[in-house]
Amino acid sequence: MNNRIALIIGSTGLIGKNIVTLLTENEQYDKIISITRRPLGISHPKLSEVITNFENLTTLELSTDIDVAFCCLGTTMKQAGSKEAFYKVDHTFIIDFFKLAKRYNVKNSLVVSSMGADKHSFIYYNKVKGETEYALMNLGLPVLNIFQPSLLIGNREESRFGEDLGKVFNQFLSPIIPKKYKGIEGITVAKAMISQAALIPSKKVSFFTSDQIQELGK
Repeated sequence: MNNRIALIIGSTGLIGKNIVTLLTENEQYDKIISITRRPLGISHPKLSEVITNFENLTTLELSTDIDVAFCCLGTTMKQAGSKEAFYKVDHTFIIDFFKLAKRYNVKNSLVVSSMGADKHSFIYYNKVKGETEYALMNLGLPVLNIFQPSLLIGNREESRFGEDLGKVFNQFLSPIIPKKYKGIEGITVAKAMISQAALIPSKKVSFFTSDQIQELGK
């Protein structure tokens, strides 16, 4: 299937920047629209940027319908500064993004969530991730793919102490850690999402745990 148009948010993050690069090299896609708060600093004939405040997602106007929507938004409590700010990035903006994609007739939606996502969790991070998954499942999207990676590995523009510490433990304990819980490269998640987007979906909602993502992203 050629001539696809992709919409992506979270393009400056570990997974998102890899998705943008891979899509520019993918012959199935003719156009990649990145919704971003600041320029990506890259140039490609297929790539166009919509620079906006994410508060405006629900009223944003696009010039074309969308085939595939990729959401790679995510932050940490430390970065966000408060529970309210964290919730806005990891829930509100994600829901608003897919409402926008739905308005432009998206056929396939893919989102990065997290291992441990559970709307009933006592851990706030996992609870918000679970609430977001639940809200997306009730949004009426034609196809929804939810990716739940474990610890993400790769070079970020900003440092995340918890992840950096986790990477050290992951490196030393890798031989005994079950595959589902091992750290996973951001580019592997990006490849897995693009691979899944190329397949004919067998069901409306699909979940992918970290071990499944590893296989899909090979």
